[in-house]
Amino acid sequence: MLATIAVCLSAITLVVMVGEKLFGGGNRLAAMFAKLDKETTAAIAQMRTDMTQRVDVYEDNYRIGLDAIQANIHAMQIGLLEFRAKMAEEYMHKGDYGAGVKEIKVDMRESFARIEHRLERIERSGSQPHPSH
Repeated sequence: MLATIAVCLSAITLVVMVGEKLFGGGNRLAAMFAKLDKETTAAIAQMRTDMTQRVDVYEDNYRIGLDAIQANIHAMQIGLLEFRAKMAEEYMHKGDYGAGVKEIKVDMRESFARIEHRLERIERSGSQPHPSH
């Protein structure tokens, strides 16, 4: 048992001596590790900043695209309303006009509800939190 402890101490002493020879002593080795730690920390901080900026750019692009889609959908809805109203005025008989307008309004409400539901679903899926935030 004593022999094993003596061999272990000799091995540790040998490792320390080799370390001192390679790195010029304990202070120099500590300084090298401190420098490595500082450089690594700075590199990680830079990567985090770069990733955060990229995520922000992607989120901005997503929001702009979603806003454009919403604007186009609303423009199409307005155009469809105008088209249906014009068709109703020009091609329906006077007696059928009221029933036709009522049917058009019901169709439009259902269409708007479906589109709004889709937009809400798109917005919910796009507003999931990112792990970097």
